[in-house]
Amino acid sequence: MLAFINTFGILGDVSGSLVEFDRAIELDPRQKAYLWQRGLSLYYLDRFEEGAEQFRLDVAQNPNDTEESICCFLCEAQLYGVDEARKRYLKVSH
Repeated sequence: MLAFINTFGILGDVSGSLVEFDRAIELDPRQKAYLWQRGLSLYYLDRFEEGAEQFRLDVAQNPNDTEESICCFLCEAQLYGVDEARKRYLKVSH
């Protein structure tokens, strides 16, 4: 199902991808913390607060994920400015 959802983003239907990610969460709420691509959809829809939340959920599940930490920073920079986003930056472990 996720490969299908990612196709929406590739084809430019970001809103459609979000609908499908949300449908996946309805079917199995445990999956929400693993749907980092949903955060990308939220970012491109200018829904930065929700995007940051999605990326934070993902990093909580996978604390080695630097990409999601950076994506969270990008969302929070839109919300709070770069300086505040730096203060809130998610630390990842290696």
